[in-house]
Amino acid sequence: MKAIETAKKYSDEKLDLLREAIKDLVPPDEMVLINGSFARREASEGSDVDFYIVTREKDLEPKWADQVKDAIEKIVPIGPAEDGAFYHVEQLETLISNIGGERDDNHNITRRMLLLLEGEWLFNEVGLKDIRRKVLEHYIADGITDHQLALFLLNDIVRYYRTMAVDYEFKTVETKKVKPWAIRNVKLIFSRKLLYASGLFSVATTAERTRLQKISELERLFGLTVIDRMQAICGAAARPMLQSYDHFLSKLEDTSTRDHLKSLPKEQRQHDIVFRELKNEGHHFTRELLKLFENTFDSTHPIRRAIIF
Repeated sequence: MKAIETAKKYSDEKLDLLREAIKDLVPPDEMVLINGSFARREASEGSDVDFYIVTREKDLEPKWADQVKDAIEKIVPIGPAEDGAFYHVEQLETLISNIGGERDDNHNITRRMLLLLEGEWLFNEVGLKDIRRKVLEHYIADGITDHQLALFLLNDIVRYYRTMAVDYEFKTVETKKVKPWAIRNVKLIFSRKLLYASGLFSVATTAERTRLQKISELERLFGLTVIDRMQAICGAAARPMLQSYDHFLSKLEDTSTRDHLKSLPKEQRQHDIVFRELKNEGHHFTRELLKLFENTFDSTHPIRRAIIF
């Protein structure tokens, strides 16, 4: 699948450059992490870079942060949105505590879910693995039985996916500064849906495992990219779905298509050829994803009941 291979090669090359550029700028115990298309190995020339800093200190404006930001922007000039979830410095404690609590707002769940489902390191690989382990240990408590799924985690993955859908409506309709709707719509259909599915499929694998086995298996799966994760779980059966996803990536690699989607007026959504073609492919992608789910987990598998009731 050409587009998937091209995006992976491009992403890996940029990640190597980014890691090299900041390796001498960050204190040893601190972390610089990345999410989004580069972390998923799906980036192209028009992709932005969703990086953020995780600090153990109380100071949310460390002196070295601006140097890191400047170094990253020299390599990938399209940075994260300033009002987005990946512009600020984060304290470590906010990522591993208060899960489901009163202060667990949209920004917190976004950071935490993306750290689990697609997080990658720019500095401190060991630190990322440690955070991911601690978050999983929080979700999968001591009292869980072998036959149970990691339901606490599953519920948060579902909550995050629904939050993305609601957030799309707000950012493209209600907010004063309306954001490009078409490209967000297409990403919601493809990359956001596949991210969600990869979490769903991963949690399904935790059935009939001990607590430590559940945690270890999720560590292994979440350490893979979304595409590799789906292949690890489903094998060759994932190919039809990934062929459709490859088509989506090939369109986003094309600068003219990406620019067209960014500037498309909403009034033209029913008649624009580019948008309608991607929407139709999106319906096909969803059908393939549903077939993959049904073929991977039979009607008696606990994941079937868990996602409905």
